[in-house]
Amino acid sequence: MAAAPAVADEAASAWSGGLDLRLREVAIENANALDEDNASASRHFERYRVRGWGRYAANDVLALTGRLMWEGRHYYRPGESAHYETWYDGALMFDNLYLDVAKPGGLPVNFRIGRQEIMFGNGWLTGDGTPLDGSRSFYLDAARATWAKAADTVDVVLVRQDAKTSLTLDGEREDQTEQDERGLIAYWRHKAGPDTDLDAFFIRKNNSPVSGEAGAGSLRLNNGFIIPVAADPSDDGHVNALGGRVESALTARWKARAEAAFEWGRRNGKDLQAYGFNGRLTRRLDGERAARVQIGYEFLSGDDPDSTGKTEAFDPLWGRWPQWSELYGPYSYGAETRTGETTNLHRLNLGWAVKVHPTTELSLDYHALFADRNSKCGSTGFSCSDKFRGHLLAAWLRSKFDKHVAGHLVAEYFIPGGYYTPPKGDNAYFLRAELVLSW
Repeated sequence: MAAAPAVADEAASAWSGGLDLRLREVAIENANALDEDNASASRHFERYRVRGWGRYAANDVLALTGRLMWEGRHYYRPGESAHYETWYDGALMFDNLYLDVAKPGGLPVNFRIGRQEIMFGNGWLTGDGTPLDGSRSFYLDAARATWAKAADTVDVVLVRQDAKTSLTLDGEREDQTEQDERGLIAYWRHKAGPDTDLDAFFIRKNNSPVSGEAGAGSLRLNNGFIIPVAADPSDDGHVNALGGRVESALTARWKARAEAAFEWGRRNGKDLQAYGFNGRLTRRLDGERAARVQIGYEFLSGDDPDSTGKTEAFDPLWGRWPQWSELYGPYSYGAETRTGETTNLHRLNLGWAVKVHPTTELSLDYHALFADRNSKCGSTGFSCSDKFRGHLLAAWLRSKFDKHVAGHLVAEYFIPGGYYTPPKGDNAYFLRAELVLSW
């Protein structure tokens, strides 16, 4: 009888879990086509996402984690149309479902197998395997092995990502990305000192169009948005990326990070050769409010329209998520490439952030955006000579009141430059309010 409470406590401790509710109100103007006369120029909608997760640790070696997610939307504008549903009822889906195996048989390797979230570094090329569902989920279906010793960590990830949703409880079939994807990520991290990280990586991504979806009348559907497949095509081919990353605290106040990659392969019938760089320098300011300023630069090579049988456009791989803009990457690039597929870019960023309250931070950013090449010359709305994309202004107010309540307000405004020609070129804005309740 005396042993019973101890057994009960041990069984209870094997289980853990939680629940969160995310509520969003979003208003967008002209972001999709930078054309105020476009049928979907004005958008106003609400998002309701609820997730519940649980974890069972059978012992020190085996643990199973699952998270069930549902998100619905209500569109006030543009309302019911050929491209939008007024009420959207999303899939009831496991967006996480994986098995952890810790050092089986004494091996110095940990394994994670199943649907999981994977981000290396700052998520520049890895972070989101489901770009079409608009931050509803971020998963990759993958098997990951991690070896760590002293200052070094090596991850090897095999990816098998299908274009359509799966692991749903209600049978919903939606588009998460435009093609079936298979891939390999090999990522090495080295702790060169207490304040310096050195990374190196190789990524291979194979793309295969979804069988039978390219016929007349084929549609993509996610988040209540309906679009012909012909306007949002699949990728075909393979991309290799070799690169590295460094992040270091140069002094007590100065911090720098930089990442670069070279890509080669074959994409959509053309040989690929592309380059990318992303860097930022940050300085912490004096005072009690933890203020800081930063300057950043990003370069993604653009396709040369005069090259034959070759493409130079940088492929963001699994980095198609709002890394620096909720407006420009996810929406405005859709008319040039695909949702969130940023490329052909020079971006100069100036930013400032400050703690306005112990629970709240305010950040302000300016981005000057340029095209690397006039890749869309000859297409309606794009210049053949001017490369200035425009000015982007962003403001965030982020709050975390306690472990149960958090939220933010974000506002972005874009002023197009001469890269755009009529009918494109109208100013655009993005507004969002978010409240997250966690238990």
